[in-house]
Formats: sequence, structure tokens, C-alpha cells
Amino acid sequence: MNKTQKYLNKDSGISRIIKNYEYRREQILMAEAVSKSIKTREHLIAEAGCGIGKSFAYLIPIILEIAGKKGERAVISTYTKALQQQLINKDIPLLQKALDVNFKAALCLGNKNYLCRRRLSTVRSSKLFDSEKETRQIKLLNQWADKTSDGIKFNLEFKVMGSLWNDVCRDPELCTRDNCSYFNDCFYMKARQAQKESDILILNHHLLFHDVNSGYNILPRYNIIVFDEAHNLEDVASDTMGLKVSRFRVKYLMSKIFAKKSERSLLNRTKDYLPAETAAKIKKAVTSVKRTNNAFFSNVLDEFGINDVNFRIHNKFLFDNIVSEPLKILTDTLSEATDAIENEDILKEYKAYKRRCLTISDELEIIMGLKYNNYVYYLNIESGSGRIYVSFNASPVEVSAVLNEYLFDTVHPVILTSATLTVNKSFDFIRERTGIPDRHDELILDSPFNYKNNVILYSPYSRIPDPAGNPDGFTEAVIENSAEILEITRGKTFILFTSYSMLNNVAEELINRFPKLKFLIHGEAPHGQLLKGFTENDNSVLLGTNTFWQGVDLPGKLLQCVIITKLPFSVPTDPITEARIELLRQHGHNPFMDYQVPVAALLFKQGFGRLIRHRKDFGITAILDPRIHTKQYGKVFIESLPRCSRAKDINDLKMRYLRLENR
Repeated sequence: MNKTQKYLNKDSGISRIIKNYEYRREQILMAEAVSKSIKTREHLIAEAGCGIGKSFAYLIPIILEIAGKKGERAVISTYTKALQQQLINKDIPLLQKALDVNFKAALCLGNKNYLCRRRLSTVRSSKLFDSEKETRQIKLLNQWADKTSDGIKFNLEFKVMGSLWNDVCRDPELCTRDNCSYFNDCFYMKARQAQKESDILILNHHLLFHDVNSGYNILPRYNIIVFDEAHNLEDVASDTMGLKVSRFRVKYLMSKIFAKKSERSLLNRTKDYLPAETAAKIKKAVTSVKRTNNAFFSNVLDEFGINDVNFRIHNKFLFDNIVSEPLKILTDTLSEATDAIENEDILKEYKAYKRRCLTISDELEIIMGLKYNNYVYYLNIESGSGRIYVSFNASPVEVSAVLNEYLFDTVHPVILTSATLTVNKSFDFIRERTGIPDRHDELILDSPFNYKNNVILYSPYSRIPDPAGNPDGFTEAVIENSAEILEITRGKTFILFTSYSMLNNVAEELINRFPKLKFLIHGEAPHGQLLKGFTENDNSVLLGTNTFWQGVDLPGKLLQCVIITKLPFSVPTDPITEARIELLRQHGHNPFMDYQVPVAALLFKQGFGRLIRHRKDFGITAILDPRIHTKQYGKVFIESLPRCSRAKDINDLKMRYLRLENR
């Protein structure tokens, strides 16, 4: 018996701590593969079906192999906050009790997640409050600072205003480090020290890629990476390497430098430290940037309108860049101010804002001039909550070469795991998209759940028209079939969509038909609030897009039906998707089968996976897109699913569901 089996077998140390512990052979197989990967320093890709217990399968061998060894440290990177919280608050404390090994773990968060005592003190003592609400919240923050042990924002007992939190959170450019009077009591520095003393660091993909992009200068050194929820790697890597300049970003920065109605803006707080002439120059420069920023983005809206737009930019200087030059003038004016300021804290602020102005100016020039090769450039317009968001963006088309060089060739081993990494039982797609070297190990482990007995698959494709050929007819059929299913379940249902427009059309009709059901609509409330509402009412129906296809864990009787309205193909005219398709075509690939179908299949598997989260869970998965049966590529989606029982019609579905309920 090896070390890993000692703890995962039926009569193991873990079984004595976890009530109703379940032995899973698949979990041991994965743990052995992870242990081998650490010893040989070979990369590993492991698809672990739901219910295997993959967090223990990678945590235990990591702990056993590296705990207490000098120079050894592992990073566990997740996509969702929920999994981070599970690891740091549940799994790791349990293993600290169960294993006869001493080890430490720490949660790693970005700077803005931590309260800065010095900045809070500055805001509080200045008494420069812009509203009564701010006054109340500063008092509450001060009380919380005296009793919190970590100063982490998501542990706050109330919702703090975003503008206020930005003034009191840690800002690395403004940190005075050991010159700070609060240094010994600094939440961030305590967290950093805990990270340095830990064997395992828990963080998210974005922070890890920021560390990679920085040359590994943000986090303490590590030599093992586990990417859990690794199916999102390409998109997160692309996002962290991208650029975005928005109207709001420029407007917000200017308001922090100078705003007539905000006593806390930089210039209003520090004007006594500046010559009057310099202060006047800053006001004038800020006013100029505000004016040109409004004019620039107003021109964009005049051209494209206020409806949602994702417009790919092919030509340099689509609009005359009138913003960068005023930003550079403001940068020079702030630089002039730094020559006059003697107060070290205030000097840091002016230097920080100078860098931020220059960064935006440079990024806008890069985007408008299409300066980076292998990048796609696009304009994004979104309307929501009574506001219009406008931004110019640049994202890398392909990240595989960068990840190959700066991640997989630098850290050994890198372990990728998720319930959804294969397409047609092959890792080829994930390998090609993320740049994993040819030399690596692979492991596919099916879920131990009994889908055959617990899941009814329902796909009434003969009654539903093709969404591409008859979109209106398809929407009507989705409404009718969803209504038939809701007559059976009376709630406890997720309906997953690929677009807000179709979601809203279906929602309006279903709400009218089912007045006794509680409908929760994506976009009408925050993600967490919608899920909370769903769990509080057995008659709930949640209609969601993108984020609700993955990362949602509702075990037990809370969720008993998932309706997948449409195969989740990315929109081919989306700028990033379009650019990736073009690149694949240039290299002789079939973009539809080699990219669009695999991407959709992985998300499809995620959507299916929302239903069964525990061995005793049961319910219905309905697939309303007829193309899963009528198109040749539909086999890719069908074969990605485990074996389930199938209902031949709505009456058969009703009978099968009642039998499951009454078991």
C-alpha cells in the first residue's frame, strides 16, 4: 500500500473524520497519477468526472510529497471563488486533521481585496466625506478593521460602496511598506508572510497568469501548479494578456485626480502642497482629458449607436485618437507637481497617477494603431442598468506559444484537471489550445455516479425546428417544450441559454403561464443573489446564460432539471472567435470541427454537469436543440455524455420522473 492509498482507503484516516465517507477507486487512481507527476516532474492532464473527489486526489499526494521540504511549494489555481472557499475553508482544514503530516496553506488574493489601515486612517482623519452614506460606511469600516483578522473584502459584514473601497484598499503603487506606521499590523503583509511560510497557495487563474506575465514576481516561488477547473485556461490567459481602454476607465481616473464635488480627489486633498500655478495646470489638463474623452466616445456612439456591439477593428486609427495627447500633457503636468512635493506619501500618489495616465495613453495608441501582432482589436458597446459601457480592446488570438514557453517550460509539473477536458475522449483540443508539450501524462476517469439510474435524458428533436433555419419557430418550440417540462417538475429547474434575447423572450412567456412559480432571470440581480433565491424556494426556475452553465454547485433536491435550449456555439462573428477561426483556416484546419464544435462540446458538458453533484442526486436533462440528432457533428455532443435512461416522449418523461421522486 502506498502513502496515498493509506489515507484514501475505506479504513483510512479520512474515513474516521468524514461522516459517510465513500471509497472511490477513481480517486486513488488520480492521486497516484498526481504523485507520479510530482516525482517525475512530468506534466499531467486528468479529466476527473463529477463525484471522484479530485480536490483530495491532488491535495493529498502534494502534501505527502512536499510538506516540510525546503524549496517545495505548490499552487492550486481555480476558476471560481466557490472552489477557492471550499479548498481553504473545508478541504484543507479537514486534511490538516486527518493526515499525520504538518503543512500550511494560504489563500492568495489580489491587492484590492485587502483593507489598507493607513489609507483608511487617511480618509477617516481627513473628514473629506462626499455623502452621509460614506460617513456611515467609514465608521463601519473602522469598526470592522478593529475586529477582522484578515481585512479581506468578501468577509465584510456589509456591502461597501465601490468608490469608497477603492480609496481604502491596498494599492501597491501607494504602499510605503516598512516606512508605514501600520506595517506590523498590515493585513496584506501578514497575508504575504503566511504565503511565504506555506506549502500550498490557493488562488485563481487570473492572479496566477498575472504572476506569469510579471515574470513570477507577484507570488512566493513555487514549483508545482495544479489548475483545477482547467477548461477555462485559454480564455483566462487571453484575458490577462489583453488591453482595454474604456470611457469609464478614463473618466474614473480623472475623477480621482480632480473633481470639483469630491473633497477626496487628489488635487483637492493636496493643493496646499503645490504652487497655485501647478494646481491650476492640473485642473486645466484634467478638464481637457474629460472633454476629449467625452467627445471621443460620443463620436463612437454616434457612429455605432447605443445597442450592444462587438465590432472588430481591421484598420488603423478607425477614429482619430484625440485622448492620448491630452493624457500625455496631464502626465507632464503631474510630473511637474512631483518636483514641488516634499511629502513622501503625497509624492507617491502623484507618481502613481502619472503612471496610470501614461499607461492609458500608451494602451489606446497600441489599440488604435493595431501595433501588436497576433492580437485581435475590437470595439465593445454594452447597455445595462441604465448605462452605456464603451471600450476599445485588444486580445491575443493565440496563447499556446506563450504558455508553452513561459508556463510549461518554466514550472514542472503543471497539472490540469477538470470534469470537462476531453472531446471524443481525446485531450488533443486542450493540448493544442494551451500549448502543453508533447511529453506529458494523460488520465481519463469517468464519474462514479450512476447516471443510468438517476438521470433521464429527454430530447424531443422531431418536434423542434432547426434554430438556424427557423429561429422564430425554434423559440416557440423552446417555450412549448419548456412549459411541458415545468408542468412536471413545478420548479427546481435551470433553463440554460446562449443569448439574452432568447432568454428574455422565453422568460416573458413562461412567467405568464406559470404565475405560481418563482422565476429568476439572469441580469435582473447579481449572480449570488439569484442562486440564493433559487435555494430558498422549491418552486424556483432560473433562466441563465454563460456563467450559469458552469461553476454552479447545487446538490440534493434543490435542482432536479436542467433544460439546455441550444448547443452553446460561440458566435462566429465575435471578434476573438472570428480571429481564431481565420488563423486556423490559414493553417489548413477546419475551424468548425477543430475549434467551434470542441469549444461548444466542453461547455455543453459543463451545462449537463450542473444536475448531478452528489451520488444520490437525480433528475432530468432536456436538450431542445434538434441538431444534436440531425447533424453529423451532433455525435460529438451525444458521445460526451454518460449513459442515461432516455424518455421517448413527454408522457414517458413524466412517468420516469415520478418513479425517481418516489424511490
